[in-house]
Amino acid sequence: MFTFRLAPAFALLLLVSACGSPSSPKTAAATRLGNPTLTAAATSSPAPTASPAQTSSPSPTASPSPTGWVTYTEPAWGYSISMPADWHLVIAGQQDPQQFKSFSNENVTNAAILTGLEANGMLVKVIVSQLNSGCPGDQPPVGWSASTLPAVAVDIDGQRAVVWGTNEQPVASLWNIQAGTTNGKYCYSFVGLTRNHDAQLKWTPLFEQILSTFSFGALVAPPF
Repeated sequence: MFTFRLAPAFALLLLVSACGSPSSPKTAAATRLGNPTLTAAATSSPAPTASPAQTSSPSPTASPSPTGWVTYTEPAWGYSISMPADWHLVIAGQQDPQQFKSFSNENVTNAAILTGLEANGMLVKVIVSQLNSGCPGDQPPVGWSASTLPAVAVDIDGQRAVVWGTNEQPVASLWNIQAGTTNGKYCYSFVGLTRNHDAQLKWTPLFEQILSTFSFGALVAPPF
């Protein structure tokens, strides 16, 4: 029987979801695509997912973004990730904006407790953690039967990872899409938060496509 442990960064995410403060933020709920770090993609069509085979010294293999997508470049960590043009960076309620970045196409007014996330929506978190935290932890195998969605291999900027799903209930039902990888210096966790199984299955293909555009980039000024 295959057993594994959840990455601490993901466990931290669930704790944040369960214990986040519900107070109304004074700032705008989201930063729209006019953010200087968000730039429009220039390619004409999406590229297929790269081969999941892992190498010891992978070269960057992030896929070009589809037409109309925008690219977010993180100013401290240096990574970049692309998403559809109607998605935006969610700032309100983010308890640790240096470690967590959240994105959604909905009017989420609290990133910690997911206020405003509708039943058919998704919020994507990108989390950076120390390697000595145990992250990314043990990943399930491709085809893992306990996953709530098809567990498949994906390529995240040259690193092999597995996308898989869970059903967590710290406060309300959360159906999560997740994957994790490392560049050898830090751990990067990706979590898609949805309200129900139908939404989880609906958003998984887009989640995987977003992951295919991720690039580690060059570290600029890491906060830890």
